Amino acid sequence: MVETTQLSSKQLYQHCDTHSLKFDSTAELDLLPTIIGQSRALESIDFGVNITGNGYNLFVMGAAGSGKYTLVKRYLDEHKNQSKANDWAYLNNFSESGKPSVISLEAGQGKQLHHDIEKVIKQLSKDLPHVFDDEYYRGRMRSIDEESRKHRVRLFGILQKEADRQGIILLRMQDNSYAFAAKRDGEAMTADDFEQLPVDEQEKTEHAIATLHEDLQHTLLELGEWERDNKAKVTALNEEVATEVISGQVTILKNAYPKNKQLQSYFNAMKKDLINNVSSFLPADLNAEDIISNVDDNAVLRRYQINLIVDNHDIDGAPIIYENLPSHQSLLGCVENMAMMGALITDFSLIKAGALHRANGGYLILDVEQLLMQPYAWEGLKRALQAKEVRFDAVEQMYNLAATVSLEPEPVPLDLKVILLGDRELYYQLYEHDPEFAELFKVAADFEEKMQRTTENDALYARLIASTVQSEGLLHLERDAVAKVIEEAARSIEESQEFSLHLGRMTDLLRESNYWAVKREVKQIARQDVIQTLNSREQRNDRVKHSLYDDIRRGITLIDVSSEQVGQVNALSVLSVGELSFGQPSRLTARCRFGDGDIVDIEREVELGGDLHSKGMLIMSGYLGSEYAKNKPLSMSASLVFEQNYGEVDGDSATAAELCALLSAIAELPLNQSLAITGSMNQSGEIQAIGGVNEKIEGFYDVCKLVGMTGKQGVIIPKSNIQHLMLKQDIIDAVETKQFYIHAVDNIEQALQLLSGIEIGRKDDNGDYPTGSFNAAVAARLQQWIDVNKHEKESDSDESDS
Repeated sequence: MVETTQLSSKQLYQHCDTHSLKFDSTAELDLLPTIIGQSRALESIDFGVNITGNGYNLFVMGAAGSGKYTLVKRYLDEHKNQSKANDWAYLNNFSESGKPSVISLEAGQGKQLHHDIEKVIKQLSKDLPHVFDDEYYRGRMRSIDEESRKHRVRLFGILQKEADRQGIILLRMQDNSYAFAAKRDGEAMTADDFEQLPVDEQEKTEHAIATLHEDLQHTLLELGEWERDNKAKVTALNEEVATEVISGQVTILKNAYPKNKQLQSYFNAMKKDLINNVSSFLPADLNAEDIISNVDDNAVLRRYQINLIVDNHDIDGAPIIYENLPSHQSLLGCVENMAMMGALITDFSLIKAGALHRANGGYLILDVEQLLMQPYAWEGLKRALQAKEVRFDAVEQMYNLAATVSLEPEPVPLDLKVILLGDRELYYQLYEHDPEFAELFKVAADFEEKMQRTTENDALYARLIASTVQSEGLLHLERDAVAKVIEEAARSIEESQEFSLHLGRMTDLLRESNYWAVKREVKQIARQDVIQTLNSREQRNDRVKHSLYDDIRRGITLIDVSSEQVGQVNALSVLSVGELSFGQPSRLTARCRFGDGDIVDIEREVELGGDLHSKGMLIMSGYLGSEYAKNKPLSMSASLVFEQNYGEVDGDSATAAELCALLSAIAELPLNQSLAITGSMNQSGEIQAIGGVNEKIEGFYDVCKLVGMTGKQGVIIPKSNIQHLMLKQDIIDAVETKQFYIHAVDNIEQALQLLSGIEIGRKDDNGDYPTGSFNAAVAARLQQWIDVNKHEKESDSDESDS
């Protein structure tokens, strides 16, 4: 007799021992300083953050919601005082405006410098117009103008005297040009009058006019030189007047930052440019009544003010930046443009920082999936890390697309740690396919996804719940509610001896349980609130499940859960619809006949079967050949199919069910349809663990309840899945009252005996099975087909001989 295992109700659910939880409410518990169960990841983060050298950036890997960001941020907050942030600013390059200079300042110094420069420029905007409007300046300007006027009068007086001597008049035309004409009675002669003069007098007059024209040209040239000298005098006067005022204000700046050589150099250049461009502080009309209001302060200030792209005056320690949309521009910054008179222009004041600038000297945290989704962002980040500097290169310029190069800011030196958050698949794909990845991200921190259920760990998890309640502002939990949350953390990962460390799922469960507790108007979350949350979740998402089960109830989908059938078994699968996963029983049938050893997987033939399902079919074929036809041909053909299946089938968890159905068809012995079966197997006939064991059991139980319980129904599972059982209470109750059964088996023989009710039978020393056993029936049927095969071959041979 082959041993079978029927599970008791105590084996179906691992309750949390509330007696080991030494509190009545989470309000009594100390909060956790860190996330539990992540010591390995924390050590990796500590190593990656503190080691120096090229490429020691971090990739923190784990499932979404596992607390990666929370742990990283908490660690960095605790260690950020090991370094200090700097301010970063761009300065106008007065000698080459297209190449602004970058400067690093102590945190807070940038804001102060910005204030100081603004104060100086505004003061100059007030002082300079007044200086150029006082009587001293105006007197000297009048002196220069008067001297220029006198010189002009003298030169034109000489010219006019010579013209008078020769009877010629000097005329000033409407376009301010000069001309000469013959004179009569103090007036210019008309052309007709001039024509009446004797020819020799006309020639004499024309010669005199030509000579006077030459004298006029010499006079105008001398006046031009005189005007240039006057302008030089005005410029020198302006510089003299402006220098005293400007020097005083610039000295204030220089005295405020005596040790910064770069700023000292900038202030000197600023002083020179201020003097050269003092006119920008003055109105176009110095005679205006309100000369100060006519000056464009903003335009002047923008030229001399720093562009403070990173201001860390309010940051204590190193900057910690999380960029939730890591595009190329948001990471590396940009140079903006502005429209002016129909054209796009730019200058150093339009340089905008990116996350790399803001995190410089500290830490930049990025979601790698979001990063890879943004065009050129990944390449831009790698380029910056490799060069150890951030350039304001437009994407168009980097990839030779159409762009106008208008500004080339000095690159910002880069010194920071980049921390990528992502799942394991992305890490391994980047490691394999991107050679630069391994050089730039040398430290991996791998998050644990589960933790052993022990008394000590249950207590830690309870403190984690208390910490989450505190941070989320939720009601505290009663002890029984904490126990249910721990149990659900185990069930969510199909474990009875371990629980999930997924913080996101736990936090959602607490929030929703809080909702139901508040609705009940109670002061603490109870176990019933957690249960209500789980039930409500399922109800919100079970439309598809209800529809499929209703098709079974109405007989549209054919499922037999009470009779005995040959070559037929109830297999179990798991369907996932959104956040809900549920079990779905399917009728699996096998048909066999005399043939040449082919087993047809109908799902595969119609391209509904996946690779893993095909693998399971091949394993089953290997078992058949090894067990029943080791030294003789397998003279049969068979076909297997999931009836009424119209979707893809993959996985090998139905291998045991397929083999049982096939052997039943060969032996022509019926199988009990009251029992469903799930499990993969190897070529030795051992039943192996599968996923979704809880959902599969619950799915078959729900269907049995729907079509009618008989008190004989149940599910056969792999024995190795016992440790994964965390079943719903109604199934536990049904097992307790012997209305439903769960059997755990090690091998295909145990499964067959449960399904057929017949002794399986093992080979004796002669290789024969016991009479009346299941295997004897299989062997007898296979032998019949061998005999048929032999007879056909003999007949074919006789016909060929004749």
